[in-house]
Amino acid sequence: MIRTRIIQTTVSPLHGAAALDGYCARRFTYLTRDQWGEEILSGKVSLNGEVARNPAAELKDGDILAWDASGIVEPAVDRGIGLLYEDEWFVAVDKTGNLPVHPAGRYFNNTLVFLLEERYGRKLYPVHRLDRETSGIILLAFDPRSAERLSGSISRGSREYLALVHGNFPDCGMVVDLPLGPDAASAVRKKRKAWSGGTERAETRFTKALAAGDVSLVRCFPETGRLHQIRAHLLAAGFPIVGDKLYGRDETAFLTFIEQGLTPEIQQLLILPRAALHNARMVFRHPHTNQELTIDAPLPAMFSECIVSRRDEG
Repeated sequence: MIRTRIIQTTVSPLHGAAALDGYCARRFTYLTRDQWGEEILSGKVSLNGEVARNPAAELKDGDILAWDASGIVEPAVDRGIGLLYEDEWFVAVDKTGNLPVHPAGRYFNNTLVFLLEERYGRKLYPVHRLDRETSGIILLAFDPRSAERLSGSISRGSREYLALVHGNFPDCGMVVDLPLGPDAASAVRKKRKAWSGGTERAETRFTKALAAGDVSLVRCFPETGRLHQIRAHLLAAGFPIVGDKLYGRDETAFLTFIEQGLTPEIQQLLILPRAALHNARMVFRHPHTNQELTIDAPLPAMFSECIVSRRDEG
């Protein structure tokens, strides 16, 4: 089933004149300017409530754009979602490592929420988030009240992630408590940085599970829940995650991937096709029964295969 998808945005701020097709190409980069021209000419874009037929129409601050994106071709995703726990209030699943949780960018139908709503035939409410390339446990409630109570329960519980990182991680482990904030030096707007000048308190405890040649498997225990916290903390500590395009050894891999996809050169640099970060264990009290629950997600085959191959090479 393909759902109707209308994307709406307010134009702001503009610095000088801006044509409709050019603005759309900058705002929604997954279509070229020529492709946006075709979308406009076909009547899929409206401006302030009226169908816009002129790609060169001049925009001004405050204009309301709406685009019927229902027919956009979405990237392929890994739909192999595993069931870990289910009761009348919520479900815990093992998310694959190439699947966004929510609609964003080019993803709309190819999301965890939509696929599970198709499976269950009802609306689901994600209780927390994982990045698209992060695999492992994610909880979704069957009603808003359960989602609210479950969110409180997991905030008082604990999580353990597993990460494959470059380098031989210290046997003694480490705690990284650098605050987080925007990375002003990065060409990628959404990138975060762990540094003393950050404004968001963040703390992660790391212990070494094993080493295999030039990579290590690390257990990660976030004491706070900031966006991109584990990835930014491992990069700051000098042990970037294998396969991480944005927080890896070279962020230009992310920019090249956006423009050209996963080229052989990027694949060689990254070693793995996606970031090797996995939400492996969650411990919390059931919000309705108060029973302590421990939910585990098995180590992805990608991790174990990489460990074996790097150990053999070493």
